[in-house]
Amino acid sequence: MKQILTSLLFSISALLIAQNQMPTPDEVRVSIAKSITDLNVKPESVTFVENKFVDSIPIRIYNPNPRKKLPIIYLVHGAVWVAGDLETHDNICRYLANHTEAIVVAVHYRRAPEYKFPAAFDDSYSVMKWISSNSEKLNSDGKLILIGDSAGGQLVASLCLMNASVEKPIPVTAQVLVDPALDLSNGSDSYSAYGFFIDWYLHKTDNTNDLRISPLLAKDFTKVPKTIIAVAEHDRISDEGERYHKKLLDAGVSSVLYVQPNVGHLGADWCAGSERAFPTMKFVVEELKKVLEE
Repeated sequence: MKQILTSLLFSISALLIAQNQMPTPDEVRVSIAKSITDLNVKPESVTFVENKFVDSIPIRIYNPNPRKKLPIIYLVHGAVWVAGDLETHDNICRYLANHTEAIVVAVHYRRAPEYKFPAAFDDSYSVMKWISSNSEKLNSDGKLILIGDSAGGQLVASLCLMNASVEKPIPVTAQVLVDPALDLSNGSDSYSAYGFFIDWYLHKTDNTNDLRISPLLAKDFTKVPKTIIAVAEHDRISDEGERYHKKLLDAGVSSVLYVQPNVGHLGADWCAGSERAFPTMKFVVEELKKVLEE
């Protein structure tokens, strides 16, 4: 369990590990946030940044060029369904806004264990619908990209599958999954790595075959949008991203996969936009530019 916690929480308090204590939700949140700020990556300046609420759900909007119609990137943060917020992912939102020249909308969904499934999914889906309904007010050019890392990758993959299953789906240009956790069932790689937190996230009676929980176990991938997947070579859950890529290709869906060599789960490095995550960040931006130019 100690090794799992160390990997999972990026840099969980050594004191808790030494004392063999399970962290509280707030300790998890503080540890993850600290692991990101401790990287000391200077945030990029973005022309326009605004905090808003969609109903009671906090969001943050980044716009690098308010005078121009731009695509929208909807970013759903990771951090084990328990942590992560608008601050932890501020750097990567700024980077994506500037380097893809897109409006970025980030969401701060309700988190476990105080709010179990489906709260995070429902909040993320509500904001996705709000973006679609307010695309003109946001000065969108009509293209929508969804991006999620780790637990956020699970949520984004689930959102795209759910959206594809409804009668009038929201047009989604592409989805981007970074180090995604895609199978939360007992015995999966994600459960082996993150089981303690998955148990916080799910009710004991939840069906882990539900596409909102384990998108890798979905039955139909044919209507999923173009997909960009990035995994880390030594990440304990990288196989789930690779398997998802194969399932999409088998279903006739356009999917590209990048495996960043010689690293484990990018976690804090992706959130902070640190040098260790540069290869994945560059891959994501280059692939998005290709998609947005089509």
